[in-house]
Amino acid sequence: MLDLLTPPDRGLFFTKEDPKDPRMGELVIPVDQSFGDRVVSEFDAVIIGMPEDRGVRANRGREGARLAPDEVRRHFYKLTPGFGPSLSELKIGDLGNVKVEGMTLDEAHGALRWVVRWVSSMGIIPIVIGGGHDNSYPGLYGLSEGLKLGEGELGVVNVDQHLDVRDLSWGGVTSGTPFYRSLEEMPTRCLRGRNFVEYAIQEGHNSPYYYEWLCERHATVMTFDEVQGRPMETFIRALQIAGRGTRAIAVSVDIDSVRSTDAPGASAVSPNGLSSHELNKIAYLAGRSYKVKYLDVMEISPPLDQDGRTASLGADVIFRFLKGMCERR
Repeated sequence: MLDLLTPPDRGLFFTKEDPKDPRMGELVIPVDQSFGDRVVSEFDAVIIGMPEDRGVRANRGREGARLAPDEVRRHFYKLTPGFGPSLSELKIGDLGNVKVEGMTLDEAHGALRWVVRWVSSMGIIPIVIGGGHDNSYPGLYGLSEGLKLGEGELGVVNVDQHLDVRDLSWGGVTSGTPFYRSLEEMPTRCLRGRNFVEYAIQEGHNSPYYYEWLCERHATVMTFDEVQGRPMETFIRALQIAGRGTRAIAVSVDIDSVRSTDAPGASAVSPNGLSSHELNKIAYLAGRSYKVKYLDVMEISPPLDQDGRTASLGADVIFRFLKGMCERR
């Protein structure tokens, strides 16, 4: 399976060469072709980059998210393991980036699906850095296969400004279609509307048609107005809904759920949205939940960023998620 991946750039693994000041670049283990399945299976979580944003272009969005995986790594590997508890308590690997060059979009999605399937089948939590939001569909598909989920056994929380449930009649597969596909196309019907939560959605940026479409399927839509200032209370409720009767929960974070002052480097931006502090609380709660078996962070566009603020926020989201994972033990 490692032949579907380009090993991570060792130059991104930051170190101060100071034993009194360890960094994540010294803690996370870069995985290459020398690793076998047995060794990989010992990880608690692995990072997977998906440098693919053709779905953003197809949705008439602003490109650049294909460059996010390595830029987020650059910031993440400068962070320390923290304390109380420390991330050194986890075994974390970095599988590098899915090879997408020369592939069609469908082929690239297929490669990510197989990698996530392989990782999750070993009980490892995949942390996928995109890339356009269309890549969430193959991620969820791979998760469902790896965990052998049957009908109604997957819950999903989408932290997003947009609903992203467009059907394929408008431009085919785009960054606006991942959750339509997840609800309608996965063969086991593992995700049902009653376990799907749209979180921090902004009414003025979404069609009433798709809102009604979700309501007909008994999905839950939590608007930004409902969750603003109450991230812990409302996100715990979202996890409860996603977890009702399911075996696993996936959390997908579109960085455009955050206000533009905190996340200027998003494929789509809005002056309204979650604060970076609120998103970090959400990531921490996701990490603490035993049922959460997958995280992705999508739509960070480094060419549109300012002073690396958005890539740094993406790194913080991963850090906070892993901090939560430490408390599962």
